[in-house]
Amino acid sequence: MNHYNTDTICYADRPDYWREAVSRTFVPLDSVFSGEERSGQITSAMRGSLRISEIACSAQQVVRARRGADNYNNDVMLLSIVSAGSTCVQQAGKEAVIGPGALGFYDTRFPYALHLNGAARQHVVQIPISQLRRKLGYTDPLLARTFGERHPITPFLCRLVETLMHANTLSTEQTAVITQQFIDLLTVILAEELSTTACASRHAEGLLLAIKAKIDQRLADPTLSSHDLAASLHISTRYLNMLLSKEGESFGRYLLKQRLTKAAESLRSPYHTTTPISQIAWQSGFNDMSYFSRTFKTHYQCSPSDYRADCRPST
Repeated sequence: MNHYNTDTICYADRPDYWREAVSRTFVPLDSVFSGEERSGQITSAMRGSLRISEIACSAQQVVRARRGADNYNNDVMLLSIVSAGSTCVQQAGKEAVIGPGALGFYDTRFPYALHLNGAARQHVVQIPISQLRRKLGYTDPLLARTFGERHPITPFLCRLVETLMHANTLSTEQTAVITQQFIDLLTVILAEELSTTACASRHAEGLLLAIKAKIDQRLADPTLSSHDLAASLHISTRYLNMLLSKEGESFGRYLLKQRLTKAAESLRSPYHTTTPISQIAWQSGFNDMSYFSRTFKTHYQCSPSDYRADCRPST
């Protein structure tokens, strides 16, 4: 766990110290204190594939410039969970103010600016974009907008982040389970809020993201159909398929691909070493074992049992 605290630094040196602390924790950034107050504390820890940081600081402006984004591309999204004060995010020509209890995203691959006009406290979770894309597909609709302020699951998500932040005694396997729960809860919030806002505006990118998130929520349901999914989003089946076709997908192909991915994740998991393969197939939405075995072998070039055996750690 890494710690930075301006209280240990003389007043004149704090701007440079803080700029270095922020850049080391996240990505190269230009951070400038606003006004006479120059204070900040950061506690940061890696938890599986996620880096979770807790930041408390005085008013400041933070800029991720084009040159920095081009020269230091680490393909992560930053999720801010604000507990006190507010943060104004500007990116991709959009702007959003994240207040207490709300969530907001920004993408480190592109320039952005953060404006903290007063003292603020927040957690920032660094999430690999590949991990979000497996759940949601296209991530651009997430940028510079707020989520979760009134969602009933948001308090649970916040508590989970707090737990991960201070869970120094968790094993690698336990951490993997909790980080997956975090991603799952986040996906639920995004899916439900995007489906509402996307249907109001018919914004294609946001709606496509909501479609994929809802599919992910219902992977275990073998009765899931394009008709049911379209009805839950208040759109036609034809429009749903048209949106998926823009990415070269159909509902059936995308659903099968996600179910196979879920099954493979379970087969790799140390928590499912004794779970029957038939149960893993069923939990992934397959109700026909022969079909599951056949499609799994086609996709992964080996049987489910061989895949599990190959993923076991050597002793």
